[in-house]
Amino acid sequence: MIAILSIDFDYFIAANAQERDEYFLRGGESIPREELPALWAERYAGYPQISAVDVIPEFSAFRAFLRSLNLDAAKVFLSETHRSIKQVIDRLPRGEPLRIVNVDFHHDYYHYYTGEDYCNCGNWLRRVVEERPATSVKWIRREDSQLATLEGDFPFEHTTDLFSVCRERFSCVFMCRSPEWSPPHLSSRYQELIRALLPDEPALVLSGSA
Repeated sequence: MIAILSIDFDYFIAANAQERDEYFLRGGESIPREELPALWAERYAGYPQISAVDVIPEFSAFRAFLRSLNLDAAKVFLSETHRSIKQVIDRLPRGEPLRIVNVDFHHDYYHYYTGEDYCNCGNWLRRVVEERPATSVKWIRREDSQLATLEGDFPFEHTTDLFSVCRERFSCVFMCRSPEWSPPHLSSRYQELIRALLPDEPALVLSGSA
């Protein structure tokens, strides 16, 4: 079995769903990247409490867990957007069983897309399961993460136990920053996770296209 640990940094932000809806950007991945700095500056000005937001207490222990994986750089993939994980998955043999453990504030099993945007940061998991129905999925979520999908609640295994990852073995790790969901002042925290995974070598940084 090929097991992928998928990590979206937005999981670690110490803000609940209501605070994210009120203070953070709206529009998600549709926001042009070049507009993000100005838009975030407006949000900081309007909601100065954003500057006090840090990461959740479990962050340090999870960083240590990533360090313990001792993965080769060739098995670590980084991107700004979660949609890029499909680039990794599409390269895997179709005949091999696939398991995805997704550490994420959002379940990414949404159904929306516009125009030719077949795969995006919010529906990549749905696309993978459509194409590989035998995929085993586990979502590690926050207590107030949204469970709803068009068909009802998220239909796969899910838990708020972050450290259930310690009971799994992974073939590779994908991690993204999701700058539209993550306040810029926390970028250094994201870099800490990168250094934990790769203290000496660069990872493969994927583009935003799926």
